[in-house]
Amino acid sequence: MGLIPQFAITANDTNITATIAARFLSLRLNDETGFMSDDLEITLADTDPQARIARPVTGALLRLSLGYDQSLTDKGAFVVSGASRGGQKGGARTLTVRAHAAPYQDTPGGITDFQTQVTRSWVDGTTIGAMVQTMAAAHGMTAAVSPSLASVSLPHMDQVEESDISFLVRLGRLYDAVAKPAGGKLLFIARGLSQTVGGQSLPVINLTESDVSRWDWDEDRRESPGTVVTKYHVPKAAQIHAVSVGTGNPVRLLKRKFKSQAEAKAAAMAEMSRRARGAIRLEIDMPGNAAVTAEATLNLDQTFGPDVAGVWLVTNAVHEQDKGGYKTHIKAERPNSDPSVSAYLDGEVNDTVLAPSVNTSAGARKVTDGY
Repeated sequence: MGLIPQFAITANDTNITATIAARFLSLRLNDETGFMSDDLEITLADTDPQARIARPVTGALLRLSLGYDQSLTDKGAFVVSGASRGGQKGGARTLTVRAHAAPYQDTPGGITDFQTQVTRSWVDGTTIGAMVQTMAAAHGMTAAVSPSLASVSLPHMDQVEESDISFLVRLGRLYDAVAKPAGGKLLFIARGLSQTVGGQSLPVINLTESDVSRWDWDEDRRESPGTVVTKYHVPKAAQIHAVSVGTGNPVRLLKRKFKSQAEAKAAAMAEMSRRARGAIRLEIDMPGNAAVTAEATLNLDQTFGPDVAGVWLVTNAVHEQDKGGYKTHIKAERPNSDPSVSAYLDGEVNDTVLAPSVNTSAGARKVTDGY
């Protein structure tokens, strides 16, 4: 790693690094593993009354690289979505440019219509892979779906006056997946696996305690993952089955009925893994490291001590550069393979035929899954 923090920025393929550097105050890149596109903010000094900075064109395509000296890492493409100006007594003025991860890279002028509400039906048996491919094609993109999710068959669904990205986000919550546009692709990626959409392991970033400025570990098991219950219908037998994973209380019932045991089990396991991972959290402040991205793997050595050493998955990485230097803030959780998580996932899966009079919601806390 070098000594001098650096950045490089292009706008619609034109290098504007020198122009930005002359007025530069700060930049902030928020890299999320959740359901929203990554976002970028760049703040510039607008102090010269004879040469005020023009506001950027909405829809302009920015590409950012971060790092040190001459070693920079491409952090992706971003579409300018807005700007704000500020000032104070004495003449100091600023211009802040806001941009969000580009849904696709090859259209310097455009923002896609991902937020446009549409109405359509998805027939019974449509797979997640086919659904994402259809949506991606409608927006001039390519689909990237985790192999473990691509073949999942879905029941009939109606998309009523809802944007494609909103619909996928709801589906992603149900199957514990990341759904978002980035880098020319529409992503639907299983969480907690530390893998690319192709199934390859993501690069591992090795850290010792001396590599970081501050860290905080926290485990809160006041409420255990308990038991998750899903239901599916067997039409030929006219039966409703309940699938349960985990043990004990609280019992959480997903309200949607699934079409097969495999789908009901997948949804129950997704909810269980999400709850098991969420009980343990790690935050790290460290000198800027452009290699850190959401879903990247951290390997913390034994200098961090018990409970903290080992493998973690980055859920959020914030990169900040200003006149004072470059720093990275990380939020992370244990992967599904960690014993603290897998202990809740390796238990017995129970399948019970429900009598028509049985109310599976009795005494159970319902989880809103959007369906």
